[in-house]
Amino acid sequence: MLIRYATFQTTTNIATVKCSQLQVELHPWLPRHDIVDWCTKRNVILEAYCPIVRGREFENPLLIAIAKKHSKTPAQVLIRWSLQKQFVPLPKSVTKSRIEENADVYDFELDADDMRKLDLDEYKPWYVAINHDNRDILICCSAWDPTKIGLED
Repeated sequence: MLIRYATFQTTTNIATVKCSQLQVELHPWLPRHDIVDWCTKRNVILEAYCPIVRGREFENPLLIAIAKKHSKTPAQVLIRWSLQKQFVPLPKSVTKSRIEENADVYDFELDADDMRKLDLDEYKPWYVAINHDNRDILICCSAWDPTKIGLED
């Protein structure tokens, strides 16, 4: 059963079928340690959507350095990071060459130092500014913000 977190907490309290996977945005800039810990304790598989951060961090010096070290692209490093975290990465692309590039991540591993460097102490959910009634409003596009609503058993 696949459930986005918006209904996950309620569903786990009333469901007769145990949830086996959860799809949330996961990447080094949005690691969601509390969700990961919660799911790990319950053997819930984490599907990481937006594992390549919508390309927003491709110019990040840390990411570029790790990519160069392995002769890979920033996207490949981020997908590999997800795999080594035991997530199921769900990169999105409609470009054939990028789809092929995104799949070419099994001929290298990030070492412990790379993983440590990518263990960022940041929390950068993706927000979109919209204008409503001549007011700018920020909307969190990551669906659930654990800094606003916590996880409960």
